[in-house]
Amino acid sequence: MTRREREKFCLGSKCINKTHRFYTRLLKVLGTMEILHCAILLAVLVQAQCEVPVEGLESVEVREGEEAILSCTTPSDILFCTFRSPTDETFTMKPGIPYEEGRIVYHGADEKKECGLKITNVKEKDNGEWKCLLTALLDGQAKKGEKAALITVAKPPSDIHIVVDGETTAAVIVNYPENKDRQVKCVAAGGRPAASFSWMLGEDQFSGPIEDLENTVNEDGTSTQAQVLTYESQPSHNGKQLTCIVNHKGYSEDQLSAQRNRVTLDLDVQFKPVDADKPQAFYNLAVGKEHVVLMSFRAHPRPSELHWALHDGVEVSEGSESIDKRFEADILTDGPSDGMYTARLTIKTVNQGDAGTESNLVVTNELGTTKYPFTLSLGEKPAAEAGSGPVIAIVIVAIIIIVVIVVAVIARSQGMLCFADKNMGDDGEKSAAQFEALEKGEASPEKEPIKEPNDIKKEPEPTNENVPIKESVEEKEEKKSNGAHTPV
Repeated sequence: MTRREREKFCLGSKCINKTHRFYTRLLKVLGTMEILHCAILLAVLVQAQCEVPVEGLESVEVREGEEAILSCTTPSDILFCTFRSPTDETFTMKPGIPYEEGRIVYHGADEKKECGLKITNVKEKDNGEWKCLLTALLDGQAKKGEKAALITVAKPPSDIHIVVDGETTAAVIVNYPENKDRQVKCVAAGGRPAASFSWMLGEDQFSGPIEDLENTVNEDGTSTQAQVLTYESQPSHNGKQLTCIVNHKGYSEDQLSAQRNRVTLDLDVQFKPVDADKPQAFYNLAVGKEHVVLMSFRAHPRPSELHWALHDGVEVSEGSESIDKRFEADILTDGPSDGMYTARLTIKTVNQGDAGTESNLVVTNELGTTKYPFTLSLGEKPAAEAGSGPVIAIVIVAIIIIVVIVVAVIARSQGMLCFADKNMGDDGEKSAAQFEALEKGEASPEKEPIKEPNDIKKEPEPTNENVPIKESVEEKEEKKSNGAHTPV
């Protein structure tokens, strides 16, 4: 073997040895991991076998200062009963052993069957997860079990406010109808658990499209939540308040009485003078006499200009009179209700030419001008315009009478109700001929009179004359149908 060959052989041997060592170490590692897995699995199984089932523990929600009870049970006898608070304090519960000057005491009828805790005066620090830790005697062995529940100390929102156009505000100006829809957001912050919202307009419940925004949870478990209302304004809403009501269990009676759960938005709905539904008519003007014309309308802000444009081309501004002194306009007054105004025009002397004419009241404010047409008439108000109620009542009564007559005629022709045919059988039924005639639409045939049993001629019986003749049921039926019978 040459030197080079010996070197190659040595190098090959070294590689083989290294490979063998690598495989050996790998197998040891894998073996160790397998043992570790087995140990973990065994520990889990042992732990599962050592646990005792815990039942009955349920979460509660209370206000601060109220009472809270947590109670858990197990099928086996309880040896030790312990509770762990959200602040990691441990309370071994036993009858007669109070904590925190009696604020926390044992609750239950039988300490071997029930592990209970009662907090007589709930505080903020009690909010969170409580654990019930039991040690019970199971199959002669002491085994443990645990279960968790939440005590939620209801806390009302510490801040509620309204946001419009990205700014917190207590009032909003709306120009109707250009931007009559506004997004009004009600925010409730610092409450626990979540609250709900409702809305009012003035003294009435208000409903509209709403959107609940996602809650933001704070570090102390409280949340900040909001609801957006799409508010559609109307001229009649001007001067009213839109109120957001936050409904939450945490509010006390005193807080509710003081309306601490409400926030309001003052509505300033601005609009030009509202159009009238139809022209207004004035009647009973008398030639040579004085007549007063009153017209009311709604506008906001207050009109800045007002004048009467009369049928003969005369114009009279408020607080002035016409050149011929025949028309006088008073200063605009408030009323008859909030947001409304009343204009007054006095016609000092009514002329014949005023009859059947049309004039206008022209009103202007910052948002526009509106004309209110009106007519003047010498005669009385037409009956049709005086009220359609009596006319409608007469028409309804006439229709009812016609319907009753028609029903009576039909009932008589069909022999129904009180008009039924008196020609009935002994059993109260019509004859077959009568029903056949009715089905064909013909008049009911006169029914053949039914003979009375005394009118039927009987043949003498060959038997004793003093013995009464007995009739079977079949024979009686035959008499009813045929009006005669065959002598016995």
